[in-house]
Amino acid sequence: MSGCVWRLTDCKDLIFGTRSWRGVTKMRKELHFIPVRFRVEFKISLLTYKCLNGLAPSYLSELVPTRKPGERSSRLDADVTQLEKPPKRRYQTTEKAFTFCSRRIWKTLPQSIREAGSVDVFKRLLKSHYYRLPYD
Repeated sequence: MSGCVWRLTDCKDLIFGTRSWRGVTKMRKELHFIPVRFRVEFKISLLTYKCLNGLAPSYLSELVPTRKPGERSSRLDADVTQLEKPPKRRYQTTEKAFTFCSRRIWKTLPQSIREAGSVDVFKRLLKSHYYRLPYD
Protein backbone atom coordinates (compact mmCIF):
# COMPACT_ATOMS: atom_id res chain seq x y z
CA MET A 1 0.00 0.00 0.00
CA SER A 2 1.10 3.55 -0.63
CA GLY A 3 2.06 5.91 2.17
CA CYS A 4 -1.14 7.90 1.72
CA VAL A 5 -3.30 4.80 2.25
CA TRP A 6 -1.32 3.89 5.38
CA ARG A 7 -1.89 7.40 6.79
CA LEU A 8 -5.59 7.17 6.00
CA THR A 9 -5.74 3.81 7.76
CA ASP A 10 -3.88 5.22 10.78
CA CYS A 11 -6.33 8.15 10.96
CA LYS A 12 -9.24 5.74 10.72
CA ASP A 13 -7.80 3.71 13.57
CA LEU A 14 -7.33 6.83 15.69
CA ILE A 15 -10.84 8.17 15.06
CA PHE A 16 -12.74 4.90 15.40
CA GLY A 17 -10.43 3.08 17.81
CA THR A 18 -10.14 0.06 15.51
CA ARG A 19 -7.33 -2.17 14.29
CA SER A 20 -5.57 -1.67 10.93
CA TRP A 21 -6.61 -5.08 9.64
CA ARG A 22 -10.28 -4.00 9.41
CA GLY A 23 -11.60 -2.74 6.06
CA VAL A 24 -11.17 0.92 5.21
CA THR A 25 -14.12 1.25 2.80
CA LYS A 26 -16.77 1.08 5.51
CA MET A 27 -14.91 3.67 7.56
CA ARG A 28 -14.54 5.95 4.52
CA LYS A 29 -18.30 5.89 4.08
CA GLU A 30 -18.87 6.76 7.74
CA LEU A 31 -16.38 9.64 7.50
CA HIS A 32 -17.99 10.89 4.25
CA PHE A 33 -14.58 10.64 2.59
CA ILE A 34 -14.49 11.72 -1.06
CA PRO A 35 -11.47 10.42 -3.04
CA VAL A 36 -9.02 13.00 -4.39
CA ARG A 37 -10.05 12.50 -8.03
CA PHE A 38 -13.64 13.41 -7.20
CA ARG A 39 -12.52 16.37 -5.05
CA VAL A 40 -10.70 17.78 -8.08
CA GLU A 41 -13.78 17.24 -10.25
CA PHE A 42 -15.89 18.92 -7.55
CA LYS A 43 -13.69 22.04 -7.67
CA ILE A 44 -13.73 22.17 -11.48
CA SER A 45 -17.52 21.70 -11.54
CA LEU A 46 -18.00 24.45 -8.96
CA LEU A 47 -15.82 26.84 -10.97
CA THR A 48 -17.75 25.97 -14.13
CA TYR A 49 -21.07 26.64 -12.38
CA LYS A 50 -19.80 30.00 -11.16
CA CYS A 51 -18.58 30.88 -14.67
CA LEU A 52 -21.96 30.06 -16.20
CA ASN A 53 -23.84 32.11 -13.61
CA GLY A 54 -21.62 35.20 -13.70
CA LEU A 55 -20.08 34.59 -10.27
CA ALA A 56 -16.51 33.93 -11.44
CA PRO A 57 -13.89 36.42 -12.62
CA SER A 58 -14.17 37.38 -16.29
CA TYR A 59 -10.85 35.74 -17.23
CA LEU A 60 -12.31 32.38 -16.15
CA SER A 61 -15.76 32.98 -17.62
CA GLU A 62 -14.19 33.53 -21.03
CA LEU A 63 -12.78 29.99 -20.89
CA VAL A 64 -16.25 28.42 -20.54
CA PRO A 65 -18.32 29.47 -23.58
CA THR A 66 -22.00 28.52 -23.49
CA ARG A 67 -23.76 26.99 -26.45
CA LYS A 68 -25.81 29.38 -28.58
CA PRO A 69 -29.24 28.07 -29.57
CA GLY A 70 -29.35 27.13 -33.25
CA GLU A 71 -31.83 28.31 -35.83
CA ARG A 72 -33.55 24.95 -35.83
CA SER A 73 -35.17 23.94 -32.57
CA SER A 74 -33.92 20.70 -31.13
CA ARG A 75 -33.95 18.91 -27.85
CA LEU A 76 -30.42 20.11 -27.04
CA ASP A 77 -31.34 23.76 -27.67
CA ALA A 78 -33.72 23.67 -24.73
CA ASP A 79 -30.87 22.70 -22.39
CA VAL A 80 -29.31 26.01 -21.37
CA THR A 81 -26.65 24.23 -19.34
CA GLN A 82 -24.90 22.79 -22.41
CA LEU A 83 -21.43 24.14 -23.12
CA GLU A 84 -20.04 25.01 -26.52
CA LYS A 85 -17.76 22.42 -28.05
CA PRO A 86 -14.15 23.54 -27.49
CA PRO A 87 -11.79 23.97 -30.43
CA LYS A 88 -9.98 20.88 -31.68
CA ARG A 89 -7.07 20.00 -29.44
CA ARG A 90 -3.60 20.09 -30.86
CA TYR A 91 -1.63 18.42 -28.10
CA GLN A 92 -2.27 15.70 -25.54
CA THR A 93 -1.71 18.13 -22.65
CA THR A 94 -4.47 20.38 -23.99
CA GLU A 95 -7.03 18.00 -22.44
CA LYS A 96 -5.82 19.12 -19.01
CA ALA A 97 -6.66 22.75 -19.74
CA PHE A 98 -9.65 24.21 -17.90
CA THR A 99 -11.57 24.83 -21.16
CA PHE A 100 -11.47 21.15 -22.06
CA CYS A 101 -11.75 19.43 -18.69
CA SER A 102 -14.57 21.72 -17.50
CA ARG A 103 -16.71 20.70 -20.48
CA ARG A 104 -15.87 17.00 -20.07
CA ILE A 105 -16.74 17.01 -16.37
CA TRP A 106 -19.78 19.27 -16.77
CA LYS A 107 -21.49 17.02 -19.30
CA THR A 108 -21.16 14.00 -16.97
CA LEU A 109 -23.25 15.73 -14.28
CA PRO A 110 -26.97 15.01 -14.10
CA GLN A 111 -29.12 17.85 -15.41
CA SER A 112 -30.83 18.28 -12.04
CA ILE A 113 -27.47 19.25 -10.53
CA ARG A 114 -26.49 21.55 -13.41
CA GLU A 115 -29.76 23.47 -13.06
CA ALA A 116 -29.40 24.18 -9.33
CA GLY A 117 -30.75 27.58 -8.31
CA SER A 118 -27.90 28.77 -6.10
CA VAL A 119 -24.28 28.01 -5.32
CA ASP A 120 -25.16 26.48 -1.94
CA VAL A 121 -27.73 24.13 -3.47
CA PHE A 122 -25.32 23.24 -6.27
CA LYS A 123 -22.53 22.43 -3.78
CA ARG A 124 -24.82 20.27 -1.66
CA LEU A 125 -26.13 18.31 -4.66
CA LEU A 126 -22.67 17.99 -6.17
CA LYS A 127 -21.08 16.78 -2.95
CA SER A 128 -23.80 14.14 -2.55
CA HIS A 129 -23.28 13.08 -6.17
CA TYR A 130 -19.51 12.67 -5.77
CA TYR A 131 -19.92 10.98 -2.40
CA ARG A 132 -22.11 8.25 -3.94
CA LEU A 133 -19.93 7.57 -7.01
CA PRO A 134 -17.04 5.60 -5.45
CA TYR A 135 -19.30 3.50 -3.22
CA ASP A 136 -22.00 2.46 -5.71
